[in-house]
Amino acid sequence: MAIQNTLSTAVSGLLAQSFRAAEIANNIVNVETSGFKPSDVLTISIQAGDRGSGVSARRRESNGQECGGGDTDLARQFANLVQTEISYKANAKVVRTAEETLGQLLNVLA
Repeated sequence: MAIQNTLSTAVSGLLAQSFRAAEIANNIVNVETSGFKPSDVLTISIQAGDRGSGVSARRRESNGQECGGGDTDLARQFANLVQTEISYKANAKVVRTAEETLGQLLNVLA
């Protein structure tokens, strides 16, 4: 059960980071759009007792304080994209490690 919970958490993290990358891409592509307000993604850790844990992602509209009245700050968006990439890679590594562990367990049992 522990590996299943770990995989569930990692997969929810992958989905949250994918959603975050899509929002960042939307902010960047609309940098020249008049009146566009960038959005952000709020990630929240979820603990469901013995049933595992995960990450929830919610879209959050900008409060207009990002670079003068709601304009998209490209430096901030690219920094967020780097952070998102690192988080995505970490979750992917957890999935790969769990897969390797299960493979080794099956080899021992066989």
